[in-house]
Amino acid sequence: MNRAEVTDVFVFAKGDGAVYIDPVEGDIKAGDRVKILREGVKVAEVVIFPRDGSAAGAVRAGGRAHALVKGFVCVVGDIIEAE
Repeated sequence: MNRAEVTDVFVFAKGDGAVYIDPVEGDIKAGDRVKILREGVKVAEVVIFPRDGSAAGAVRAGGRAHALVKGFVCVVGDIIEAE
């Protein structure tokens, strides 16, 4: 299982959100269909687009992993999970 925790959130006018994420295990890649879990409950299933193509790629490059989440606004502490 690929998981990351949301650490910062930025909201765009059209309802999409950008998030900084802290990879917990595995990797989340561009175009992955992911589940957003809030307090252990699935609140959304969306497509995610990490910068640099994957969350791990951004960390390897020395930056913080961040991504565009289409059609949903996360909150700090949400867990992003991809299979």
